[in-house]
Amino acid sequence: MPSAFEEVVKNVIKEVDRRGELIPVDSLRNSTSFKPYCLLSRKLSSSWFWKPRYRCVNLTIKDILEPNAPEPEPECCGRFCVSDAVDGNIQGHVALAGTGQGKISGAAAVSGSCSASINMCILRVAQNTWDVMQHERQLQTPEHKILQQLRSRGDDVFVVTEVLQTEKDVQVTQTHSKEGLGQFALPGAICLQGEGKGYLSQKKMVTIPAGSILAFRVAQLLIDPKWDILLFPNEKKRTFELPLSGHRREDGQKQHAFSLLATLRSAGERLKLLTDGIHEEQVTREDFQGLREEVKAGATELEHIGMELRQQLLMDIGIILYDQPSMEALEASLEQGLCHGGRVEPLDGPAGSILEYLVLPSGELVLELAASIFYLLGALTVLSETQQQLLAKALEATVLSKQLDLVEHILEQSTPWQEQKFVPLPPRLLENSWDEKAPTWILLEECGLTLQVDTPQVHWEPKSQGPTCALYASLALLSNLSQKPC
Repeated sequence: MPSAFEEVVKNVIKEVDRRGELIPVDSLRNSTSFKPYCLLSRKLSSSWFWKPRYRCVNLTIKDILEPNAPEPEPECCGRFCVSDAVDGNIQGHVALAGTGQGKISGAAAVSGSCSASINMCILRVAQNTWDVMQHERQLQTPEHKILQQLRSRGDDVFVVTEVLQTEKDVQVTQTHSKEGLGQFALPGAICLQGEGKGYLSQKKMVTIPAGSILAFRVAQLLIDPKWDILLFPNEKKRTFELPLSGHRREDGQKQHAFSLLATLRSAGERLKLLTDGIHEEQVTREDFQGLREEVKAGATELEHIGMELRQQLLMDIGIILYDQPSMEALEASLEQGLCHGGRVEPLDGPAGSILEYLVLPSGELVLELAASIFYLLGALTVLSETQQQLLAKALEATVLSKQLDLVEHILEQSTPWQEQKFVPLPPRLLENSWDEKAPTWILLEECGLTLQVDTPQVHWEPKSQGPTCALYASLALLSNLSQKPC
């Protein structure tokens, strides 16, 4: 089930941000990383269908400007108090009896509750603050080392401009209990009777400290060579100035952007990408058919690896799904090799084991196989921590194909994705338990989808496209690895 922190964030955003402009913080651990003026990075996506998550780079805007003066305090634009209490109870009873054959009966009850009261405020950096800072401060020279690294990786940089922040400690209490009772009686020469009952109760309390960030908004930073910020998104703009399309870099470096199809087509040759990351011959449809083709390309190389390697890869992937830093380190290492060439440095632990399968004795990557694993990691890192852990459990329970069929149905029936609609769910695609505690339910809910129990259906939201497409790609490639090789 989603963490207590995630539940609070989801419910609060529903109340204060109907337009979906705020970006939710995904864990309590990260709730201090997105304060106003903090810098974030976001790499170019390995897919047409989702965007990577923002990453904290442990810098604020003052760290890259001079003179290095404290930032002006953000303005409080509103205070809110949201009290959230949910209480539920489900009961059931069944009995089976036959004439002269005895009786078997059973009953069960499940209940749960969650409560929290949140005092919060919206802090925003005023427009005139940015104007004054641009007039009075300039970029440091030489350029900050972290900016140099982000430039070399081709990542974009963003600055936090607005946050939803708690003003007091928030105590979140979750309870969950189960109760069961069973009886039987079997007539005969010796009459057998029996009765059993059980009860399980769980209670979890989490404190969200005052000053924690629940959600944030960003603006893109531009450096070319003067600094500027884009308060309104522009998909064509990049933080660091790039050469004109069709021209090679003066330093002979390879292009930063990764293209799965171009890498697979290259068959080990040097990557031939344009500056916007699109291969000259590549045409991609931005609908489910296009997604399916992209995912199929990503799975092609996986189909040719042996069963022993498949099992080892799945075991190691299952481990790093519980270890985000290891997963990000592996992704960064593969990105370095795929997009910049040359040797890749060894890694420790399960991430290092996976990397060993993808490199030649020379230390260079086996491009086609590395591209497929990099594409899978790109999809997995878009998912929430809860989703990653549920996928790790699904690997152990071998239920990936059932979940894949359901997500595929939703994506296919919700086309075009830019429109809201209700998508009915056929009973054959649902698990035996279709409720708020079912793993597949949580996987979909974490994508931003609204689900219904009584009449099984999904309410499709355009903002759910990226996470749902990433979930589909993750399930498809993991499912492919779990099958016997062709």
